[in-house]
Amino acid sequence: MDGDFDFVSYDLDKMFGLLAKSNPTVLEWVRAHIVYFNAFPEWQGFRDGLLERIDYSALYHHYLSLAKGGMKVMQTADNFTYKKVFYSIRGLMSAELATQEQMPELLITDLFAQVNAIDPLRHWAEDYLEIKKQQKEKVQLPEAEQATILNLLEHKIEQLAEKSMQKADRRASLETYLTDYSRHLKQHYYQ
Repeated sequence: MDGDFDFVSYDLDKMFGLLAKSNPTVLEWVRAHIVYFNAFPEWQGFRDGLLERIDYSALYHHYLSLAKGGMKVMQTADNFTYKKVFYSIRGLMSAELATQEQMPELLITDLFAQVNAIDPLRHWAEDYLEIKKQQKEKVQLPEAEQATILNLLEHKIEQLAEKSMQKADRRASLETYLTDYSRHLKQHYYQ
C-alpha cells in the first residue's frame, strides 16, 4: 500500500454524550453537508429528530463565547485581521439565530440569508467574505475601520445580552432519543 491514509474514528457513546448537552461542535459534524462515509441506518430520520430536540441556549452561549473570544484575540497586537472579525461576526449572527430557536446554517451564504438584510454586521461579513476569497483575510484592518467594527460588535453583544436565553427543558427527551438510537445502532452492528 503506497501513500498516506488518514483514519479517524470516535466513540459513539462519547459523541452522543456531547450531543445530549447540545454540543455545537458535534452538532455541526452531524449537520455537515460533506459526508465521507456514513453507513448508519436511518441516519436522516435520526438527524431530523435530533435537531428537533436541541437546546438552543447551549448554541447561543457557545456562539456568543466564540465571538467574544475572537474579539479578545483581535484586540491584541497585530491580530485585528479580516479573518478574526469575520469569525466574530459569524458567531454573533449564529447566537442571534439561536435566540430565535433557528438553527444557524453552516454554509456562510445560507447563514447570511437567515439574517436580516439590513443588519450592518451582515453587510460587513459579506464584504469580508469577498476579501477572504481574494486570500487577503490575514491583512490587518485599517485603524479607523477597527474602531467602527468593534463598536458594532460590542453593540450586538449588548443586544444579545438583553435577550435572556433560558435553558430549555429538553435534556431528558434528548438523552432518551440518543440512548434509543445508540441501542438501535449497536443491535444493527453487533448482532
